[in-house]
Amino acid sequence: MQDALGDYLRNIGRIPLLTAAEEVHLASLVQEWLVQTEPSRAVERRGRRAMHRMVCANLRLVVMICMRRNRHIIHLQVDVLDLVQAGNLGLMRAVERFDPSRGYRFSTYGYWWIRQAVNRYLRERTQTIKVPADINDLAKRATAIRAANSAPLTKQNVAQALGESEERIDFVLEVSHRCNLLSLDQRIGGDDNESNLIDVISDGQALNPVDDYGWLHDKINLLNPQERRVIQLRYNRDQSLSMAKVAEATGLKKGQVQWIEKQALLKLRRQIAPMLSPE
Repeated sequence: MQDALGDYLRNIGRIPLLTAAEEVHLASLVQEWLVQTEPSRAVERRGRRAMHRMVCANLRLVVMICMRRNRHIIHLQVDVLDLVQAGNLGLMRAVERFDPSRGYRFSTYGYWWIRQAVNRYLRERTQTIKVPADINDLAKRATAIRAANSAPLTKQNVAQALGESEERIDFVLEVSHRCNLLSLDQRIGGDDNESNLIDVISDGQALNPVDDYGWLHDKINLLNPQERRVIQLRYNRDQSLSMAKVAEATGLKKGQVQWIEKQALLKLRRQIAPMLSPE
């Protein structure tokens, strides 16, 4: 793919740019062709040639705008040539609508049409469900109006500001909300975090694991009372005690507590080992 992109860049790099006078002349020919309902074959031929010349001379402008979206290209895994093609469609639309009588260069005018086409293509790639562009644009404008006001706006206020019916505003906002889907496989946190979104979402129907240590209590009950007392104090779930504290609580010496604990753990190990390694 890099070879294809490189060949494309080399090819468009050979196309000479237009001077301001050439832009005006070519754009005038294009408008002369498009404004006529039934243009003659000569006018149409001149208009098409002029349009082709303007489009080819500005292909590098499309590539420049697309390359500014490098972060989106990597994140969405977009084919650069596909993105350039979307920008070229915006370029063609800009050539059709460019009015040379206004006195500004075509690159200034065409930039916005190309950027709009590129952004629309990227926005469509982020949507799991394809939504018509007019609905997306209206929902974006409605959201922007709400965000720009410190006081909450009703749907009626938003509809009046946009000159739309309340039912349509309600429809486009609902569609935008329902189509805003997220992948459960997407990464969360920084680059060093390997967790996915699905790892932090709990299933409401999943059964919570319950630790059942009844079998272990049965084994502890096989110990003598003194051994049970020492084990309970040393490994209490709420607050385990040190050897010195256990000795103080039982009236024994620290060395005796240590020996009793060792013997108790040895007995438990003999009881539990066959359960952990069954033949």
